[in-house]
Formats: sequence, C-alpha cells, structure tokens
Amino acid sequence: MKARQNAALFSALWLVAANVLIPVAVVLFATGFFPYKPVLPGLAQRHKNYDHLEAPFDRLVFMVVDALRRYLDELYCTREGARS
Repeated sequence: MKARQNAALFSALWLVAANVLIPVAVVLFATGFFPYKPVLPGLAQRHKNYDHLEAPFDRLVFMVVDALRRYLDELYCTREGARS
C-alpha cells in the first residue's frame, strides 16, 4: 500500500514539474526564435528619388522542390498503378 502511494506521489510530482517546465520552454524558445528588434525613432519616409529608382532584380524565380513525391506515390498508388 505504501509503495502505491509513493508511486502516485512520484507521478504527481512529475506531472507538476512537466506543467511548470512547458511554459518555461516556450518562453525560452520564443526569446531565441523571435529576437528583440529595437524600435527606430521617427516615421518612415519615401526616398527622394522614389520614382526614378531601378529594380534590384530583372526577374523573380519561384522554385518548388518535390522531394516527397516518390513516397507519396507509394502511399496512395496501388502496386498495379502507374508510377513515375
């Protein structure tokens, strides 16, 4: 009977410790992942030659990497089905 009470107390302590550490871990992650950005004084303004600025690039390229296609094909296609 005493061992069962000790096990219940041990489980309760682990549960409390986990529930205390979860918010601490979230705050620690957030401070590292979202660093502090200082606020710059003044208001944003347009550049003097805004209408005459050149574009920094000639074109924009979007690239999509389809790395998991093979695995998704194996998951959703039958063995008799066509494979790419």
